Amino acid sequence: MRINVNGIDMYYEKCGVGRPLILVHGNGADHNEFKNSIWLLRRNFTVYNVDSRCHGLSSKVDELHYTDMADDMVAFMEQLDLRDVVYFGHSDGAIIGLLTAMRTDRIGLLLAGSANMTPQAVASWLRGGIKVMHTVTKDPKLLMMLKEPNITAEELATIKTPTVVIAGSKDIIKEEETRAIAEAVPGAKLRILEGEGHISYAVNGSRLADIIMEEAGVKAPAAEGNITSAQMEILKNAQQGEIDAVLMYEKLAAVVKDPKDKAAFERLAGDEARHADVFFKYTGATIKANPAKSILVPMLYRTIGREKVYPIIAKAEYEAAEKYKGIIADFPEVKAVMNDETHHGDAVLGLLK
Repeated sequence: MRINVNGIDMYYEKCGVGRPLILVHGNGADHNEFKNSIWLLRRNFTVYNVDSRCHGLSSKVDELHYTDMADDMVAFMEQLDLRDVVYFGHSDGAIIGLLTAMRTDRIGLLLAGSANMTPQAVASWLRGGIKVMHTVTKDPKLLMMLKEPNITAEELATIKTPTVVIAGSKDIIKEEETRAIAEAVPGAKLRILEGEGHISYAVNGSRLADIIMEEAGVKAPAAEGNITSAQMEILKNAQQGEIDAVLMYEKLAAVVKDPKDKAAFERLAGDEARHADVFFKYTGATIKANPAKSILVPMLYRTIGREKVYPIIAKAEYEAAEKYKGIIADFPEVKAVMNDETHHGDAVLGLLK
C-alpha cells in the first residue's frame, strides 16, 4: 500500500487485527527487517510495517533529515486516524519514534530500540566506515547518520508517552547513551538485552515479538485442552515446518523468473503463515524459522531448474498433508491445514503446465 505524506509516497504493508502497531526499520533497511516477526504479531495487532522516506519502496529524496521522517510518521498516523499506537522503531526507526512522540499524542507505547541522541554515540569504527562509504556513494542516508540526530535531554523530557528504551549489551550504540535516553524520558523503562547486538534482536522474529507483546501487555495464548507431551511434540514440529515453509516460499518468490510463479509463491507463503498460526493456538510457542530450506530450494532452482524442483516441493506438501491426517481427530482445525497442503502441492505442479 502507498500513502502520500508531506509530498512523498510512503510504502507500507498492513495485516492482522487488534491494537495498531507501527514497525519502523533502521538506516539502509526496509520493511523486510521485520518479516520474521509479522506472523507472530499479527494475531494481536493490526501491524503497519513501514518504509521510511528514501528507503525500500518509498519515495527517494536528495536530502534526508530525521525531523522530516518524524513529520512523515505524524502525517501517516493522522491520515489513517491511528490512535493508542504501539510503536517499535529500530535504530533510525527508534530515533524517528522519539522525535514523533515529541510531536503527537497518538502513540500509546513507544519502544525505542538502539537509538542515539548524537552521531558521536555510534561506535567510532563504524562512523569511520560510514564516512568512507559516503565519500564514494554520496548516499543521503549515510550523510544523515554522520550529521544527525542532534537530540537534547531537554527535548526528550517533553515526551509524555510511556516509553521503553531498548539496546543490546553488545550494541554499536554506547551503553551510556542508551542509559542517558532512558533517564531523560520521564518514567522510561530501560532494557539492556544480554548478549544481543545492534541488529540481532530486531531480526529475530520470536525475540522481537516476545518483547513487543510483553511490553504491550499481550500474552501468548496458552495451549488448549489436555495435550499430551507426545502430541505437543507433533504440534511443535508441524508449526516449525509451516514457519520454515513461509521463509522458503518468500525466498523462492524472490528468485523465480516467471511473474506467475512469484505471485503463486507469495500467496503460498501467506497460507503457510496462517497455518503456523493454527498450531501456535495449540502450542503457545514462539518458534524461529530454520533457514536451511530457504537457502537450499532457491539454490536448486538456480542449478537444476523449476521442472525438477517444483515436483520436490509438491511432494513435500503432499507428505505434510498425510502427516496431519493422524492428528485431525484431536485437533479439528488442522483439517483445513491438511486440505490446504494438498492444494499447495497441486498448485506448485500446476505452474509447470
